[in-house]
Amino acid sequence: MITSAENRGWPGDVAIPDLETAGLPAASVIRAAKIATIEASDGAKLGRVRDSVLKRVMGRMERELGASL
Repeated sequence: MITSAENRGWPGDVAIPDLETAGLPAASVIRAAKIATIEASDGAKLGRVRDSVLKRVMGRMERELGASL
């Protein structure tokens, strides 16, 4: 889940340092401890996160889920 960096932080949050590439208008974090699901038709691709950010998120999710992704 992606949320505003202004919200109270949770353990495992990963900052998104390159907002322009991610297509985000404000400082944001990926909250690996909270998974949100939506219908694919309700989503829109805005941008990308760096591979290093994705790697950190996947590591945090593996720890949260206790599984290898």
